[in-house]
Amino acid sequence: MDAQWIDELIQHYACPLPLCPNHNNWCFVADDIHLKIMPQQMKAWSVAINNDEVTVDDCPPNLIKSLMPARSSQKNPLRVPAQKPVEKAQDLSPPVFTSTHLGLPYPPMTPLPYYGYPHPYPPPMYRQHPDTCLSSPHVQSVPQIASSLLRFESDPTSDKLTDYFDWLCQGYPGKCQQIKECLSTLKSEEIVYGTLIDIPNELWKD
Repeated sequence: MDAQWIDELIQHYACPLPLCPNHNNWCFVADDIHLKIMPQQMKAWSVAINNDEVTVDDCPPNLIKSLMPARSSQKNPLRVPAQKPVEKAQDLSPPVFTSTHLGLPYPPMTPLPYYGYPHPYPPPMYRQHPDTCLSSPHVQSVPQIASSLLRFESDPTSDKLTDYFDWLCQGYPGKCQQIKECLSTLKSEEIVYGTLIDIPNELWKD
């Protein structure tokens, strides 16, 4: 009973196309593609016809999906392609490592110790000797004789003429006798300190 429809299926699906690689065998044509029917598949098709599931013109759905194309370069158009797993797009963004350190992506770094640069000019290697040069001799300052104007004009009650000539004797002790004689001459002529610049030249010559 299982092979009741095999002869009819063989006659109905014998491949008449000479260019088909499965020529002189059996092909089921779907969308101009020749699908090979093997003897085991003929028997399964006959059983489905006996069970009133299909007819000679209608191939069982599960069977037709298992038929292989006559040409290896072709595919069965009625076979449901296997679903490939969807590949996620590669994330090209740089990874971010989370951290519990104050919300920063990386833990804080311990600062390295700072070593200062050495002095560009190191200390000299030789010993420095004290300066042995002889010091210059100390020069004693000679007291300057105060100006007559600053000394004698500060006191209005003094005898400025006498004080002035005493000051000259201190400055020129070798001529003190001549200075005193000049003072006596000036006083005899009633000349005071304020009129020294008015003395006539004849008096100075005498």
